Amino acid sequence: MGFLKDDEFLVLMSQHKERAIGFETYHELTIPEKLRLRVAGIQTSSEQPAWAVIEPSRGEYNFDYLDRLIHINREADMRTIFHISGWRNPDWMPVEWLAKTKDGVYERELLSFWNEEAQEYSDNFYKMLYDKYDDPDIEFVFAEWQGGEGAMPPSQCYYDNAALEDYRSTFGTSAVPDIQTPDTLLWLGKKIIKHFVRKTEILYPRYKEMWNMQQYLMDTWTKTFGNFVHTDILRKYHELHPDGLIVLLQYTYYDDSHHDDNVQFVDRLREETKCETIVEAMFSKGLPETTPKAIAHGFRGQILHPARDPGSKLEDWEVDNIRNSHQLWMQSKGLR
Repeated sequence: MGFLKDDEFLVLMSQHKERAIGFETYHELTIPEKLRLRVAGIQTSSEQPAWAVIEPSRGEYNFDYLDRLIHINREADMRTIFHISGWRNPDWMPVEWLAKTKDGVYERELLSFWNEEAQEYSDNFYKMLYDKYDDPDIEFVFAEWQGGEGAMPPSQCYYDNAALEDYRSTFGTSAVPDIQTPDTLLWLGKKIIKHFVRKTEILYPRYKEMWNMQQYLMDTWTKTFGNFVHTDILRKYHELHPDGLIVLLQYTYYDDSHHDDNVQFVDRLREETKCETIVEAMFSKGLPETTPKAIAHGFRGQILHPARDPGSKLEDWEVDNIRNSHQLWMQSKGLR
């Protein structure tokens, strides 16, 4: 494994108030709480910072925000993975940059894949963060809508001017995208693959890793999430960087509320791309059940989110479950 160490199994999904704008207020783990988790075996914290807080005005940056997250993790002897994307886009962004639905609604959380000005700006934003934070205990990975679970929102947001111009240049001046048609699926799929490769290429040179968080399950509901080319994205990664490491993060595998075909899908991805897989174990309560399964399937690890509810705090039983899970995995590897 690259950024993650050989003796770590559990990755922390960390939340904070800026990330939760417009959502419920998540509990933000304190330094003492993270120290308890570090002693229990967690060495890496996964963060999803809000672009709107990093760049509140165009060209003016609030690095104190990222520095605070890094500081908290360092005080707890944890490393930091930052998921960078269009998550929580700043209000100053021109409306023309945003993805647009057929009904004329602009999706504030997603930049149009077809608007080159917007994409070049986001490229430079990623590069700026990548260059500024080059410490060995920090890694940036690319994610897209909803923290990386989907390529785009389910609102069919490919009707902005740039998208329509591209579509009509291919299918005729009166053509309109329709997700039910093969032409639209082909057109959209090719763009999503190109988009994911473009963003990942910015980060690959330093880390030699390609992280992916797309949930196949979302496309079993509707292909408008854009994950129907998921396998093709990973194949392209492997084609471009056959010696690079592909990491699947937060893939749902054990949750009985989801479809069995997701299990088959994850197994197929692992077989085809020889990727590392860190599956969801989102709530500490389930660790006694999920950890033996993760070990039996040979997964790289699990990602979890303790003290999730508003007003909650890290409980002793959560720490105990995390410690026991880590120790069980260590024993399975002959590391303890």
